[in-house]
Amino acid sequence: MNENSKTIIFIAVAAACVALAFITAPEARDPSAQGSKMGQALFESFDPRSATGIEIVEIDETNLISKSIEVSQTEKGWLIKRPGKVDYPANADNQVKNVSSLLFDLRIIDQAAEGAGEHANFGVLDPSKANPSDAGIGKMIALKNNTGANLAQLIIGNEVDGLNNTRFVRKPEENAVYRVELENVNDVTTKFVDWVEQDFLDIDKWNIKQVTFDNYEIKDGKIAPSAKQILDYDNSEWKLLGSTLSGDEELDKEKLDEMKDAFDDLEIIDVERKPEILISSLRKGSEFVDANNIQELQSSANSLIQKGFRPVNELGKDGKPLAYPNGKPKLKVVSQKGEVLVGMKDGVEYVLRFGETYRGSEDDENSTGDSRYIYAYARVNESLLDQPVLDPVPTPLALPQADLNSSTASPAVEDSNGSQGDTGDQGEEGQPSIPSIAPPGPPPNFTPPSPPPSLTPPPPPTPEVVNLQESNVTSTDANDGEDNFAKKKADRDAEIARIKASNSQKQTEYQGKVSKAQTRVNELNENLAGWYYVISNEVYEKIRLDRADFVKAKEKEEEEKPEEVQASHILISYQGADRADADISRSKDEAKAEAERIRGLIVDDGQDFAEMAKEHSDGPSSTKGGDLGKFKFEVMAKPFSEAAFALGIDEVSGVVETGFGFHVIKRTE
Repeated sequence: MNENSKTIIFIAVAAACVALAFITAPEARDPSAQGSKMGQALFESFDPRSATGIEIVEIDETNLISKSIEVSQTEKGWLIKRPGKVDYPANADNQVKNVSSLLFDLRIIDQAAEGAGEHANFGVLDPSKANPSDAGIGKMIALKNNTGANLAQLIIGNEVDGLNNTRFVRKPEENAVYRVELENVNDVTTKFVDWVEQDFLDIDKWNIKQVTFDNYEIKDGKIAPSAKQILDYDNSEWKLLGSTLSGDEELDKEKLDEMKDAFDDLEIIDVERKPEILISSLRKGSEFVDANNIQELQSSANSLIQKGFRPVNELGKDGKPLAYPNGKPKLKVVSQKGEVLVGMKDGVEYVLRFGETYRGSEDDENSTGDSRYIYAYARVNESLLDQPVLDPVPTPLALPQADLNSSTASPAVEDSNGSQGDTGDQGEEGQPSIPSIAPPGPPPNFTPPSPPPSLTPPPPPTPEVVNLQESNVTSTDANDGEDNFAKKKADRDAEIARIKASNSQKQTEYQGKVSKAQTRVNELNENLAGWYYVISNEVYEKIRLDRADFVKAKEKEEEEKPEEVQASHILISYQGADRADADISRSKDEAKAEAERIRGLIVDDGQDFAEMAKEHSDGPSSTKGGDLGKFKFEVMAKPFSEAAFALGIDEVSGVVETGFGFHVIKRTE
């Protein structure tokens, strides 16, 4: 083939390529052109309030698997449906709003592609159909109504370069790829924890009153007991109850406050369903009350043991197993790592038991073993409530003895022998009879009080006046006595009634608190009873403490440093040191060795410090036996002052280095 022929062929191929590129290239889209969807709604209008379900599918890029989660509204509320997992209540209202607002009224900015061949480039491959190892897989979100039909379904792909909150998207049943504005896409995930109320205990750290650590362990099938540690919390202060701290121990407030915060922040990572026996029993306030046969017990026991718990007989004070009235044994759950009791001011007590390390399936975000099972429920502990202080009730006032003596009982009927008949002391049927008491009257043998003496006695009254006065005095004093007693009795009865009413009110208020605590316990156990929860090991280590974790050696109080001290020193300088005499030729190492030798002579051999200073010191104070007089901390070089101020009087320091050389220091005052 000659060159001309080759040229003609190359030109023809090039022309064909250009034509093919022109035919397959995306057309430039004019917003005003016919068929353009720019600005149109991506979905037909729908009411977000009609959404009763959400489905999300995405790829776990770490494990290269497809993950999905479905949340549906049921008669029992919102439930999370996960493949291979039991449905769990969802805190989905806000998430539904987020997804609804995410997909509602989306507007097309532009169309990016039409063919399926470009889906991977834009990251909009369907995650429910693609191979998880493929590149370019998107996140699928579907919003459903109560019939299960999709209100809106979208595959969300890559972000558009240079445009914030703008993504490539497509509908699963269509090939066209669009650019739309989408915010908070990453907030909608398939993670279980993003769809639940993580604060499953709802503990308010400021209402904690008491924390009890019972750190027993199960060894060789038996409980190895441990001394309980009880901590009281009040007004931001911790106090150890039931045991004492030695003189050199104190509570580690920082550690205990960290524990208190951890209770407040205690969040679940995952959940697993308990056996139905445990669920129904806990909701009734006991752990095995509904266990009716050995098969049910064995099934529940197997479930507990797998998680690090086990059932045991509940023992009485005599150490013998307790039983219900129908003869069934009373059982309780114990755990591999003991338990913590968290008592609240409102009388609610949380029981937290810790089990084995949790390892989920390989597709679980918590399958690493950095988490642990926790068995939790609530109960009422009345000792956490302030007991009502009842006022003593006074005894009623009795009639004065004189009144009782003057009272006349109905005379008994005597028979001919002088003994009482059937209607005497024992009454008609031989029962003790109640004596009849006459109403109170004037006291017998009443003598009016003598008139006060006077210097001149009054003339004797006439007989008529005397009789009148005697009559008046007797009548008046008798009435006064009756009135005085009646008033005192009325006052006493009123006081008794007031105190009884007050005590009754206190008891009513207390019982109201107990009832309120029981209502709260019932609410908590309604949720807690159904699940083994999973928490992080990091939180576990903050809330399951031994005594050694929160009791520390008491920090020694720093002794108040004096403003100034008096000291002497011996300076051994070396060539090149600050202010060293020109005739000093020893090296730095030699100077240090010499200083240590001299110190040894003083400390070990008892040589006189002042004499050694006069003989060996290179400082100007040598003529005074090394005496520097009194000085403040900031006057001397810092290493020198630190050593001097740390000494007791007449103590000798080690060898101290400064820029002047090596010092041996003795504090003298």
